[in-house]
Amino acid sequence: MKRRDFFAATAAAAAGTVALAAPAVAQSTFRWRMANLYPRGVSFGLAYEAFTNRVAAVTGGRLVIENVYDGEGVGATEVLSAVKSGLVEMGSPYMALHAGELPAGVVELGLPGGPERFDQIFTMGTKGGWNEILKEIYGAQGIVHLGDVLQPGVYLLTKKPINTLADLAGMKLRAPGAYGSHMRELGVAPVTMAFAEVYTSLATGVIDGCASSNLVDYRDGKWYEQAKYLYPLPLSGAQAAPVIVNKAAWDTLPADLQSALASINVEHCWEHAGLSIMTVGEAVEQMKAAGAQFTAAPSDEDRQKWRAAAAKVWEEFAAADPGSRKLIDAQAAFLARIGA
Repeated sequence: MKRRDFFAATAAAAAGTVALAAPAVAQSTFRWRMANLYPRGVSFGLAYEAFTNRVAAVTGGRLVIENVYDGEGVGATEVLSAVKSGLVEMGSPYMALHAGELPAGVVELGLPGGPERFDQIFTMGTKGGWNEILKEIYGAQGIVHLGDVLQPGVYLLTKKPINTLADLAGMKLRAPGAYGSHMRELGVAPVTMAFAEVYTSLATGVIDGCASSNLVDYRDGKWYEQAKYLYPLPLSGAQAAPVIVNKAAWDTLPADLQSALASINVEHCWEHAGLSIMTVGEAVEQMKAAGAQFTAAPSDEDRQKWRAAAAKVWEEFAAADPGSRKLIDAQAAFLARIGA
């Protein structure tokens, strides 16, 4: 090779190297905000701090995420729209509060009579087709479905004891999404409101109780101070809340940060599950020590009414929305396959 050809080739190679390297270093660090459904300081809110700290540590500070708690710029009822619009890059919404925006998210959260075990819900996602369906549903909204976090199931908490299901007639309960549909079948007037509004609403008589949150949330919100009766049948045995990312923001991340964020979210999922297992019994005992109590076991007739009302909810959601039907059909097939 002639000397001038050698230098020409070397210059061309160098130019090519610079052209390839430029996009990778165009933005070396990313600062995001993540809205979640909780006010600052409650047990499951702390799990989001652990998540964002882990992201910063694993990525060496290349991706730093600030938690935005309910009432600190984005309300709990606004999380889905805030992520969709790009107001925040990430969010973890309580999908019962977004039934009118994305009905399938309510099915994802957990319908009455659905799987009660964390491992079953996780496996339904990875082996039962749910994750693929959810990615399609959220993708149509311009959102990346990163995965779910898992929490304990939902029980009724009321000011007056529920000795029979007939006692529910005429009550106003915080019961968004499918929980509200279930309660409506049993004569309740369901009300949708954020976590931070519940205590005052109980104290002032706006609502007569709750059919919406897990037992740890009931303890953390001190709602048992205003409503001390727990009904022993769960509305759902476990809950799944999504972690979602604005698609345009996701596309700005290099592949290694996308991979890291997805992997850390699996840890985040099981952090919630572990926190649930470790604290739900403690929460119940603390509420009991303060005067809360479970009412007597329901009769066989009331158990049958409870199941029949739950079955109608499945039918209602499947009929109303194609995405919900896909999830419900996949869930039914999964439960049949594992004999649950």
